[in-house]
Amino acid sequence: MPMSVNRWAAGVLVASAVAALVAPHLHARDDGPVTWVDAASLVSPQLIEDATAMAQKNGAKTLLVRVREHGDSYFLNGLEPRPMALLSLPAFDPLAAIIASAHARGLAVHAWINVNLIAGTDVPLERGHVVYRHPEWLMVPRDIADDLASLDMEGPEYLGRLTRYARSRPAEIEGLYLSPVTQAAVDYTTSVVRDIVTRYAVDGVYFDYLRYPGDDFDYSREALRAFGQSVTQFPDRWRRFRADRLTALLDALRAAVKTARPTAVVSVAVPADPVVAFTRYLQDWSGWMKKGLLDTTFSAPF
Repeated sequence: MPMSVNRWAAGVLVASAVAALVAPHLHARDDGPVTWVDAASLVSPQLIEDATAMAQKNGAKTLLVRVREHGDSYFLNGLEPRPMALLSLPAFDPLAAIIASAHARGLAVHAWINVNLIAGTDVPLERGHVVYRHPEWLMVPRDIADDLASLDMEGPEYLGRLTRYARSRPAEIEGLYLSPVTQAAVDYTTSVVRDIVTRYAVDGVYFDYLRYPGDDFDYSREALRAFGQSVTQFPDRWRRFRADRLTALLDALRAAVKTARPTAVVSVAVPADPVVAFTRYLQDWSGWMKKGLLDTTFSAPF
């Protein structure tokens, strides 16, 4: 959901639209106009000052600051690799800097975290990236599931096939996704979120890409093994099984946030239509609201 810093007004409109749809179950805080600050605005102290100044000038109250884009860390000493754009500034801490700048201007900061989207269509250069360490955690599309089933998941061809598949469908797939069905992947993502909220005084966490790329994912070996039934014979159970695993991931992430920062606002990017959210992306966000897993939501132009 690549929104730039000057798109704050649109954020207010879509947030209001979702709030209207779920009004019976919504108990969200009114944080006022919202500004999305993409990772490109975090690569220098001056860009950060420019972003917070513009947000204040435009009347924003809350900044959604992207601190994890593709399994990377736009802050110091993260559990994931530092992005290439920050390698020339090894001591610079963008998240600490924007929190200080924003709070000095009376603005709240929510950590904007891409959850399941773990890499783009260009594989990461850093060999310590999770896609190299744990390719078995990646979601698999139905179209190539049978072909991948015969490959060594640790071999280069496995990751190569997944990457080429995503690259061949740029209008549909943004890159490689971690699977919420795999418990080890859930634990890993939760540890990343826990590290951020424990070390940084964020006022909230905004989860983006907390979804499947589409209903035709995850046909990985681990997911099919965990389901343990015929996906063709029980398609409705299969969809509900994957949606429930996504809900379990959100539950774990929320617990990590609230344990460290009880007053932090937890939000998720979702399509405004809950039917589309569930049938296409397996996001049961109306159920999430009823269960109290979210403090608010933001509609995303998927």
